[in-house]
Amino acid sequence: MFEHDAALLCRAFARARTAPRRIAATLVTTIAVTTMIVVPAAVARGRRCAGSHVRIGSASRSALQRAVACLINQQRRARGLPTLRQSRMLDRSAQGWTNVMVDRSTFSHGADFAARISAVGFNWSNVGENIATGFRTPAGVVRAWMASTSHCQNILNPTFRYVGTGLTARAIAGYSSHPGTWTQDFGLAMGQRPASEDWAPAESCPYG
Repeated sequence: MFEHDAALLCRAFARARTAPRRIAATLVTTIAVTTMIVVPAAVARGRRCAGSHVRIGSASRSALQRAVACLINQQRRARGLPTLRQSRMLDRSAQGWTNVMVDRSTFSHGADFAARISAVGFNWSNVGENIATGFRTPAGVVRAWMASTSHCQNILNPTFRYVGTGLTARAIAGYSSHPGTWTQDFGLAMGQRPASEDWAPAESCPYG
C-alpha cells in the first residue's frame, strides 16, 4: 500500500497463515491516497490512546507498542470484537523482522514469516503479519492499515487473541526516505479457541 502525504511514499503488506494446512499466503498490494479517514462513532468517542500521535523516536519503544495495540483494540472493540493481548513473544518476532528489513534494505515478509513466529516460541494455530514503512506515528500506521483491505482483515480477524509490534525510526532505503518502519504480528495459540466467530467486520474491510 502506498500512502501519499505531500512527498511521503510508504508501503504496507499483509499476510496470514493457518495451521496445520499452512495454506500458501497471497501477497496483496494496494494503492491508496489518504485524505480523510471516517471512523465509527464508537471509535471517535473511545478513550484516547496515550502516545498515538507521538512521532517515532520521541518515545520509548514500549510506549509506542502500547499505543499501536490500544489503537487496533479500539477498532476491534468498536465493531464488537474481543480485544487482543500484547505478547512478548510476538513483540520479539515483530521487532526482529523490523530490524532485518531496515538492515538489509528489504521490504517483504521473507521466505516464511510463520517460521519466524515459531522461532520465538509462539506455538500457533493461526498467525498474520502487517508491515509498513514511512509512517511517523502509531495513529498514522494504524489508519493506513485500516484503509487497506488485507491489513484491516488481519486487525479485525476474529480468531486472533494476541498481537506483537516491532518498530524503528529508521526508514527502509529505497522504499521511503521518511522515518518509521513497523511490523505487527498476530496469533492464536495452538489449542486455543478462536476469540470470536464474527467475520462480518473483517469482511467489510477496508474502513476509511
